[in-house]
Amino acid sequence: MGIDINGGIIVGEIGSKLVSVDAPDGLTEWAEYNGMETMSTYYDADSNDCYYGFAVPDILVSDIDQAWIDALKAKAQKFEQMTKIPARLIGTQNVW
Repeated sequence: MGIDINGGIIVGEIGSKLVSVDAPDGLTEWAEYNGMETMSTYYDADSNDCYYGFAVPDILVSDIDQAWIDALKAKAQKFEQMTKIPARLIGTQNVW
């Protein structure tokens, strides 16, 4: 057993702000069911301390174009439609 760490960028929000989400089985299960990622900010983090949202692939800054921006905005809009909460672009570690 050990601790693994990676990271990434997601369009979403921290769990503590998702109080209006109907997630009877928990936020992680809700996110997985809806095609979202969960990013744990520390080992064995409480769901309130995890970020939930849609993954954004790594990209060279020089490759960012309007299509990438449009896809990012579409993910943010989908997140807001599902949660009624504005999405943020979040870069974070994922510890498990």
